[in-house]
Amino acid sequence: MPMPPDGALNFRRPLPGLYRSGNLSRLSERGREELLALNLSRILGLRTRAERDIDAPPFLGQTEYLNLSLLPHRVRELNEASLAGSNGVYNCAVLDHGANNVVGILGAILDAPPGPVLIHCQAGKDRTGLIAALCLELAGRSRDEIAADYVATGPELVDFYARGELRRTPEQQKRDAPLMPTIADDILRSLAHLDSTWGGVGPYLAAYGFPEAEAAALGDRLIKGARLIKS
Repeated sequence: MPMPPDGALNFRRPLPGLYRSGNLSRLSERGREELLALNLSRILGLRTRAERDIDAPPFLGQTEYLNLSLLPHRVRELNEASLAGSNGVYNCAVLDHGANNVVGILGAILDAPPGPVLIHCQAGKDRTGLIAALCLELAGRSRDEIAADYVATGPELVDFYARGELRRTPEQQKRDAPLMPTIADDILRSLAHLDSTWGGVGPYLAAYGFPEAEAAALGDRLIKGARLIKS
């Protein structure tokens, strides 16, 4: 795996055709050049447009960059789930109420030109983590491997969270504290939810217009992505 671009937050490559990271606005000028040198065919931002307006990514407006929010707008059940103090509960709610967004993002990865794809959100933890987990599942990785990729985020965000606490009130710190740990059960709970509700990731995606053949093609692309280099 290549070294993370200079200034990158929570950057790694869980699959040959997939990179993941936190928000790219932290990249230095050299880091931006290093990122583009990876021959990415698409950079997918999973944040809301409001987040993007506050902290714009450096590649906005370039052909490779596409913003597709994972979170549906103004969904009451999702807002209620955010108060549960559990990333696992919230991720299950995202799957239940943001399925069209999920399918749109996976479709954008599948339909990207040849080459690896980068997905990112703000910290690169939960939204990126959920999409990465679905991608790893479609690529045939074990649940243990999926959990390990999710948990790897924890050490990457220690300094990030420490800096953030300086800007938050004690009340905000207390509210957000349960959501900061990167716990394997949170991502495994999300996949188990699809198992029990839909019979697995494949049937869930098919129910929202991403058929089995496309799911298989996406898994194949993610596995072979290192050999799909832009000309």
